[in-house]
Amino acid sequence: MQKLKNKTALIGIAALLLLGACKKSYLDINTNVNKPTDVTPGLVLTNALNSTAKNTTGSINFYQFASAWIGYWNYSGAVSAFAEERSYQFTTNYGVLTSIWANLYHNLEDYDYVEKKGIAINNPFYVAVAKTMKAYDFQNLVDIYGNIPYSQALKSTAVIRPGYDKAQDIYEDLAKQLDTAANMFKANAGKVSSADGAFDIMYKGDAGKWGKFANTLKLRLLVRQSEIPGRETYIRAEIAKINANGLGYIGVGETGSVNPGYNNSAGKQNPFWATFGYSPLGKTAPTDNHRYYIASEYAINFYQNNNDPRLGKLYTTINDGKGTTYSGSPFGPTANSGDNPEFKSAIGTGLLKGADMGQPLLTDVESFFIQAEAAQRTYINGNTRALYESAVQQSFAYLGADNVAAYLKSDVANWDVAADKLKLIMTQKWAGMNGLNDMESWADYRRLNIPADIPISNNPAASVRKVPVRLLYPQSEYNYNPDNVLSQGTISQFTSRIFWDIN
Repeated sequence: MQKLKNKTALIGIAALLLLGACKKSYLDINTNVNKPTDVTPGLVLTNALNSTAKNTTGSINFYQFASAWIGYWNYSGAVSAFAEERSYQFTTNYGVLTSIWANLYHNLEDYDYVEKKGIAINNPFYVAVAKTMKAYDFQNLVDIYGNIPYSQALKSTAVIRPGYDKAQDIYEDLAKQLDTAANMFKANAGKVSSADGAFDIMYKGDAGKWGKFANTLKLRLLVRQSEIPGRETYIRAEIAKINANGLGYIGVGETGSVNPGYNNSAGKQNPFWATFGYSPLGKTAPTDNHRYYIASEYAINFYQNNNDPRLGKLYTTINDGKGTTYSGSPFGPTANSGDNPEFKSAIGTGLLKGADMGQPLLTDVESFFIQAEAAQRTYINGNTRALYESAVQQSFAYLGADNVAAYLKSDVANWDVAADKLKLIMTQKWAGMNGLNDMESWADYRRLNIPADIPISNNPAASVRKVPVRLLYPQSEYNYNPDNVLSQGTISQFTSRIFWDIN
């Protein structure tokens, strides 16, 4: 594994808002004796949190395929590309899958360093944050690829070809790690030094909020397994452990959001804004991706047909707000001139708030939806309706949309008239997670097939007309870790399901 950058370089990165990520892999080796490996863990933590934001919910990788497959966004006629996404046909060299794998393992190495250094210097706050964020990254890897290197990963030259662990086993160990982290946060609430809190660009050293983040992440892991036969006893036992720490879950205004000091300067913008928004010159200079990604016809119809006030926050009117109507494109056909940005709706101002916006990793919106599903399944105590309505309310609040009370009385969102409460919760979760974390919506769709009418590509090259259930392992694994990756068998994006995907 490549050695961590020297302390001077990291201080420089911190001064520049730490907007870059360390570049290394669990297979990299660098024995440069001129580069010290003893780096202040706080500096590494700052960089690691920023890299998580940059490489997950703030990255094009978390939207490029998922946004279209789940019915949120589509591809404009401004570029001739996205053949893999439209056809569901891709190889082990597909850029998105190779980037996600490499970036998350790079990020994990930084958190692993913070954890080990935290133990060495007896700093439980660093240890707990690192454990929590390792769980965040590893869950993403499992949900995207299934079985992955886990117990033998992050061991540098000690294990240069790590074996693959079973996805369910990884989930179970992540739950244990999150329990440990939550209890450490509880024990250190109010005790984190201001110096350590300054390195924390998400919760500023608030151990109580970090504990809620860890609990919410664990609840996500557990609810994800709810469709597996015979899993209920395990889920309930694990939720009892969350209840025992007494910290609760992410509540109103407690979104886990990273912000090292983003501003409207080159290289310092919020990563989501820098990817899908505008250059520092402003609206006269949209990024390429702002022009390449347009509204999905399916989503436009959903929000319009239900008089959903979030429509104008999730999307602009045509021609980036210069027009007066909304228009999206169907998913599948190769885009033509009619799909050019001037004729279609773009990503809206509720998602693109500004270059200085924080980058949410786990929102109060998602937290309440997870809790609502858990309560509906009787896993947790609580008023299911209140949790559900809080989720919708926080979705409106995040986007800056009005009239949520009236919306909750409409047929599409009304708790009282819904015959299938779980379907109601998950449909509104789909509507509320748009542009916040499209990977989560893809996971929910694979798990529950809700919404059931998500459009399937009719692209001529789509020989299998089915939303893929996973990504393939990257070619780098077949090149450098062949025995272990080949032991996973022949992988298909259509049939090699993640363990929790049984529907």
